[in-house]
Amino acid sequence: MGFICTFANDCLYLKYENEKITLLVLVYVNDMAVAGPNGYQIISFKNTLSKDFEITDLGKLKFILSILITCDHTNQLIYLNQSAYIHQVLMHFNMQDISLVATPLAVKHDLM
Repeated sequence: MGFICTFANDCLYLKYENEKITLLVLVYVNDMAVAGPNGYQIISFKNTLSKDFEITDLGKLKFILSILITCDHTNQLIYLNQSAYIHQVLMHFNMQDISLVATPLAVKHDLM
């Protein structure tokens, strides 16, 4: 399909045309996120995949790998929020009721 695995992350694949990224695919086990500047490219990619695999299109990306994704289209910003994952970790270690502090150590505390 013409994708190149990125050097930085072997779960991230890019497709280039005329030296520009046309599709970005993030794959982790059975989860996948697809992004690109052209909606037609994304639809074409999903159609090609569905010929060989059973896929479920969940629409616009809201959550992946316990990360909440929020888009501000007006300002072209993407926000990533891991508070659900942090809460899950705290529950796992029975630390959900701990007291919060701004800085756990005194400022300029010498650890030596």
